[in-house]
Amino acid sequence: MIKDALKQLFEVFYARGRQLYIVGGAVRDCLLGIPPGDIDLTTDALPEEMEVWFPHTINKGKRFGTIGVVLEGEVYEITTFRRDTAYQDGRHPVAVAFTDDIREDVIRRDFTINALVVDGQGVLYDYVGGLEDLEKGILRCIGNPDDRFQEDQLRKWRAIRLAAEKAMEIAAPTREAIHANPAIDGVSMERLREEFDRILLAEKVTWGGYLLVRTDLMTTLLRRTIPAFTKRQRDYHLIESFEIMAYVPRDLVMRLTILAVPMTPVERLEFFSCMRYPKAIMARVIALSRHFFVKSGDMVAFKGAIADIGVADFDRLLCLQQGQAQWENNPKWMGEAAENRAAFEVIKARGDALVRADLAVKGEDIKALGYEGSAIARALDTALKWVYRHPEKNTKADLMVYLEEDKSGKAHITQDHRGFTEEI
Repeated sequence: MIKDALKQLFEVFYARGRQLYIVGGAVRDCLLGIPPGDIDLTTDALPEEMEVWFPHTINKGKRFGTIGVVLEGEVYEITTFRRDTAYQDGRHPVAVAFTDDIREDVIRRDFTINALVVDGQGVLYDYVGGLEDLEKGILRCIGNPDDRFQEDQLRKWRAIRLAAEKAMEIAAPTREAIHANPAIDGVSMERLREEFDRILLAEKVTWGGYLLVRTDLMTTLLRRTIPAFTKRQRDYHLIESFEIMAYVPRDLVMRLTILAVPMTPVERLEFFSCMRYPKAIMARVIALSRHFFVKSGDMVAFKGAIADIGVADFDRLLCLQQGQAQWENNPKWMGEAAENRAAFEVIKARGDALVRADLAVKGEDIKALGYEGSAIARALDTALKWVYRHPEKNTKADLMVYLEEDKSGKAHITQDHRGFTEEI
């Protein structure tokens, strides 16, 4: 964990008689055998001192006691020890109060497993029982969980996310405190979405989803994003959705689609708009949801879906269908999913026409048959649907004959030997 650049940091602080510790997620993840991401540090030195000691600093977090120190091309965020003060709006402290006692700093943090600290010699300090909780796989608030969640409502979502990412149980008092007050009105939608996305992509997504539902956090989120949402009969379907997610790749668009499929079109638009998802992601998820139940038995709808969402996302759609079939353990659905996959592979291998530009005729060819204005576009669409059913007919000669007959009203209906009519 302690690289050469970090050793330099420790030397600077120790030479000046100051304390410095690595704290939080980096310590936790190293103990779990997970490569750490960002490394956060904490010290008894004041921000003004750090600005003097280092030539390159970033001070945008200075009012919270945080200075970014740039060393060997990396930024290390170092925060002065803080002690508890009153919080406002369910997210932010009214004021920041510094202390020179690492214990005071540790006990104001969220969870015991995030309060472990390591010094420059690699010695671990545990003041709140975090190591034991980590070994047992338990996520527990430091002190009174009601107080911790009232200070910062986002901690409720962070608890679920950590439980899902690290495959941990949540201590009963901590879980009960979330359930007793699942309010999230003080949290911005962007921050909620960040935590929600990480839950969806977590190793134990089903466990995370179960916790979201059983603590009523998911209900609270849906009530905030979908005005007409009612809880009745929704919890069971939500848990189903999170169970299905475990059967598909850890892909955000795919897992959001599973969540979106049971929603109405209006609910999908409301949910993804209110959650402030990028328009590109929202459009893809809504399109995948719309085509979710497409089958190769209806080749017009099947190829139309490929044209609408593209080959890459249609491949995702087939993975979603297969995942749901596996979750259901339904032989019929698994067979249909396999048929859809086989049909898709044939379509790709043959290079079947999927959009107007793939047709062997163009607008000028159709105009020569007497079509004019918007009728040309309609004729191209008609020809494309015909070619969807008869890919071998995508030749200029066949299409010109078909369109000429279509114009005269003869193309669409024929009778088979039993007298039934069908479109050809």
